[in-house]
Amino acid sequence: MVELYLIPAGFPDNLDRDRPAVIIDIFRASTSIAAALHSNAEAVYVAGSMEDADALKSKLGNVVLAGERGGLKIEGYDLGNSPREMTPESVSGRTVIFNSTNGTKLLRRFADFRHAAVGSFVCLSALISYLEECHTDPVLCCAGQLGRFSTEDTLAAGYIISRLGRADDQLDDASLFARRMVDMAGDSWRNWAKTSSHGRLLASLGLADDLDFCLTIDKYDFVPVSDGDKIICNR
Repeated sequence: MVELYLIPAGFPDNLDRDRPAVIIDIFRASTSIAAALHSNAEAVYVAGSMEDADALKSKLGNVVLAGERGGLKIEGYDLGNSPREMTPESVSGRTVIFNSTNGTKLLRRFADFRHAAVGSFVCLSALISYLEECHTDPVLCCAGQLGRFSTEDTLAAGYIISRLGRADDQLDDASLFARRMVDMAGDSWRNWAKTSSHGRLLASLGLADDLDFCLTIDKYDFVPVSDGDKIICNR
């Protein structure tokens, strides 16, 4: 059965680590990680806190520090959490340490899963192909916003679940809800995402262009996957 956890607090610690997992943080960690890898970053290491990021920097040496708090670039970091900043000039051939408010904390909880992928609209079709090759029903988890339900992450989960093509009796209630939410949104799904509380926050910070970037389907033909404590490109 496909399982979906709409907030990180709902995710249990006793799930089978051999099941494929999808971690979703649409605005903006999932998308920024994909953009960094597309721009030929060597790898993206995810940090769960400022202290984790500092420890990784000490261990890895010459890196790009990227991250945000409250939507804004962390003071002293090279980049924020905008996919538009993840350019070849900024990250090509380099290791990125990524530290965000919501997504990176959740990603670290999946480091010991055999198959863990970063879910996004920009890599949607590649993600579906990856999950189909696993031949096991996935578990999906939304990062949400500050631990609370988020419209954009749930819509993304619904799109993933719709593309998987499972029957209703192969979905748990949260998965069925997310798929029905996508059906209900119809052609207005992007507007639903943009007018979410997180979308409104980012727009108020002058980051409306990030929203359009994050809501572009199939911009890339690969899926970011977890390899221990780092994220790499899987084609």
